[in-house]
Amino acid sequence: MGASPDIGGEASCWRLGASGKSSVMRELHRRGVIRVHPTWTDRPRRNDEHNGSVEHRFVSGAAFDRLCAQGFFLQTAALSGLPCRYGLPPLPSSVSGSIDGIILRAPFVDGLAQVLPDQLVYQIEDTAHRARARLLPRGCAAAELSARLEEHHREIAAGRRVAHRAIVNDRPLAALVDAVASALRTDMTGEVA
Repeated sequence: MGASPDIGGEASCWRLGASGKSSVMRELHRRGVIRVHPTWTDRPRRNDEHNGSVEHRFVSGAAFDRLCAQGFFLQTAALSGLPCRYGLPPLPSSVSGSIDGIILRAPFVDGLAQVLPDQLVYQIEDTAHRARARLLPRGCAAAELSARLEEHHREIAAGRRVAHRAIVNDRPLAALVDAVASALRTDMTGEVA
């Protein structure tokens, strides 16, 4: 692990794959509610990520290995059954008035608590059936689809143990983002929307 992050105030993080967390994070970022701190990954870009992604920085496997060897990442993790890795880089200082947001998968949450004890964890979750429906258009290989769905229930259970809030993605994106923004406002300021 590298140096501890120099991030002020509280940070929020989201977790659980194929639950809609990236869509929520992108929209909250677009609305100016949060400032996203991207994780780095050597996974292939999805169709909607060819022009970049607010939540990830994409690098080759060789570049990821070099960054690991240089001690760049605070921590790294690979998901069970998948060939790609994710790395959490040092976190820059907060910008006054912004809520820092990081999308994390299950292997990162406990480790982040060690370097960022004031984190606020939101879990955005959905049913395995709807998660599968989100994964299919991404063109996931059969082995990846199977591995991700096999982990789905375990990730939900693990997330509920550490999450301050579990929010079910059972509504249109705009309504889900409104609900998350309202929860953030309440949890970060005590102000009820």
